[in-house]
Amino acid sequence: MSKIKCSYLGDLKCEAKHLQSGNLIKTDAPLDHCGKGENFSPTDLLATSLGSCLLTIMAIKARSNGWKLENISLDIEKIMTKNKERKIEQLIIDIYIPEDLPKEKFMFIQNASKDCPVTRNLSSSLDIQINWHYQKTIQK
Repeated sequence: MSKIKCSYLGDLKCEAKHLQSGNLIKTDAPLDHCGKGENFSPTDLLATSLGSCLLTIMAIKARSNGWKLENISLDIEKIMTKNKERKIEQLIIDIYIPEDLPKEKFMFIQNASKDCPVTRNLSSSLDIQINWHYQKTIQK
């Protein structure tokens, strides 16, 4: 069980504190909705939650199968509705996996991504598009 304390800071900004760790997240209303866009917006956090959940669940499943999931990332584009009813219309997710990941592991993590709890809690009216891409691993 997690507990989070949210506080309004004024000027359309909020702060959320994860009580177990003490970590803070600040939000701001987006530019297109009266804000300054200086932090994540609440809907940005929804998209971020989905992205981090997808990566985490794939890594958990890989670990439980005896291997590490490395060099994987994703980008999310959030598209809002154009009408008065402000809500997220579509999330376009591009997942980048190393080109040397064996096909059986690719299929395993692709299937594991379907177990994302955040996805399960989102409305079916939200269009979620996931695109998978192989990419060369960049050496650091």
